[in-house]
Amino acid sequence: MPQEVRKFDAEIGKVLQLMINSIYTNKDIFLRELISNASDACDKLRYESLHNAKLQNEEEPKIKIIVDAKEGTVTVKDNGIGMNHDDLINNLGVIASSGTQKFLESLATTKENVNLIGQFGVGFYSAFMVADNVTVLSRKAGEKKAYKWFSDGKGEYTIEDYKEKIETGTSITIKLKSEDVEYLDKFRLRHIISTYSDHISFPIEFTDEDGKSEVVNTASAMWMRPKSEITDEQYTEFYHHIAHAPDSPWMKLHTKAEGNIEYTSLLYIPSSKPFDLFHPDRKCRVKLYVKRIFITEEAKIIPAYLRFMRGVIDSEDLPLNISRETLQHNVVVDKIRKSIVKKILSELKTRAQDDSKDYQKFWDNFGEVMKEGLCESALEEKEQLLEVCRFHSTKSGGDLISIDDYIARMVEGQEQIFFITGDNLKALSHHPQLEGFIKRDIEVLLLSDHVDDFWVNVINRYKNKEMRSVNASDIDLDTIKKLEEPAKNDNQAKVDDKELVTYIKKVLDNRVREVRVSHKLVESPSCLAVPLGGMSARMERYLIDQKQLKSSTAKVLEINPQHPILVKIAGDLSANKEGTETEDLANLIFDQACILEGEPVNDPNAFMRRINNFIVRVVA
Repeated sequence: MPQEVRKFDAEIGKVLQLMINSIYTNKDIFLRELISNASDACDKLRYESLHNAKLQNEEEPKIKIIVDAKEGTVTVKDNGIGMNHDDLINNLGVIASSGTQKFLESLATTKENVNLIGQFGVGFYSAFMVADNVTVLSRKAGEKKAYKWFSDGKGEYTIEDYKEKIETGTSITIKLKSEDVEYLDKFRLRHIISTYSDHISFPIEFTDEDGKSEVVNTASAMWMRPKSEITDEQYTEFYHHIAHAPDSPWMKLHTKAEGNIEYTSLLYIPSSKPFDLFHPDRKCRVKLYVKRIFITEEAKIIPAYLRFMRGVIDSEDLPLNISRETLQHNVVVDKIRKSIVKKILSELKTRAQDDSKDYQKFWDNFGEVMKEGLCESALEEKEQLLEVCRFHSTKSGGDLISIDDYIARMVEGQEQIFFITGDNLKALSHHPQLEGFIKRDIEVLLLSDHVDDFWVNVINRYKNKEMRSVNASDIDLDTIKKLEEPAKNDNQAKVDDKELVTYIKKVLDNRVREVRVSHKLVESPSCLAVPLGGMSARMERYLIDQKQLKSSTAKVLEINPQHPILVKIAGDLSANKEGTETEDLANLIFDQACILEGEPVNDPNAFMRRINNFIVRVVA
């Protein structure tokens, strides 16, 4: 095959230029990233060889670091899975993640985000921080042809057949820049390896310029070592390796389970939000090992609502030749999953109780994802998950509370957990539907995440307390605490509430399902409520956007007869003076209620005409 010249994907070109211009502050990271990639390649070959005897390598998996001071090069070599022509293009010429653009935007806006490279799967490109050019030689396991990839990082790369015979695996040779020749120093390189890559479970063999070789890491699976032998720094560096992330973990969980099911797990919760947390193709990043041999990252051993977790799980009770498909229905995997999830939720509950301020940082990052688990009707640990969930409320003052905190603060006679859903937390806290609750000192949970509209339809009760939306039309707050009724003025005395309701229903006709007097409103004239068995307005809008619902359903209009607008309507009815102005007022209170709930106003032109007419009367 003649030499093939290709241009980098446009986004990769931007990434390379950012790196080459030294935006990445710690250049040492390039060696850690290349060693991590080599380790992954060895893992993949070891797994594939379990299913294909032809791929078995007589040599033990290893990683070699070779220094050539005369040529000014550092080479990272592995005998792992290797790459063919298409792999080189897909892995080194294109970043498949749609999150790359977000990565570029974060680099463009702040210097504080410059250590995010590892989170975006571009670890290989960190080599260009120190390289004039990079040469990759690779032969994929099971294939005869080898290929050479070359680039100086200036927009193009070349691929060609490599005629000389090489072993299976990949060799990456970095021609160092003149200002980065310090990386030829064996003591500097050995320090970097011991600092960042000592936990790698394959031998890392260092060969200096004199040809002397020695293994420079412990080459043991760190998660299998006793906790007492592992320092905090080693735990953190293993997190960097397994998560490909530069931040420090918010929490680590190192567990060894013995008994009917034996497994060891070393799991981390990041301190910052991964870029692909809400990506449509989001995947679990917890690796499954069997007897220290990597099997897959796709075992779904961690539920989707914990997909931000990073780490490894190593089982002694699964066969080495188990397939990814079989894993999905394996009883042992299911038992491990239940045990691990229970442990994670237990640790989160303890952390929340011990340091609520620190837990709020975790919840700000991952709370919306955690609540996705509540949407699963068959979820066994639903109540345990709810215990670690945190919410804003009308009494929390900006802090977060648990549902147990809420229950402890219930007023006498209250048997239900009240909540309201919406798009904006500040707007929710001033919603007219809350007026009657606040007046009676009844706390309400404020739910502003998109997932909230879904899980509240799945979970109806918590610890024998019914979950109720304040938007429900059948809530009678007077059964909890009755407020003293204000004295009616003369106009109201002549028209009872029933006549007022009948008139407004007649004006609005089929735009409303029903009109009724509200127990929730104190200062506002009206609000929309959801009829029994109906769904929230926000859920309806979501289904309409997804083309699963043609239009919104008619709501219940609740009115406050004590409000001056309703008093005016009642006065007109009492004096038999109802006309266009009275009708306009009835329409206006309905349009106002629609706007508050985010519902479209049926006739915006008529709405503006009515508003302008009343403004003109006031001005005149």
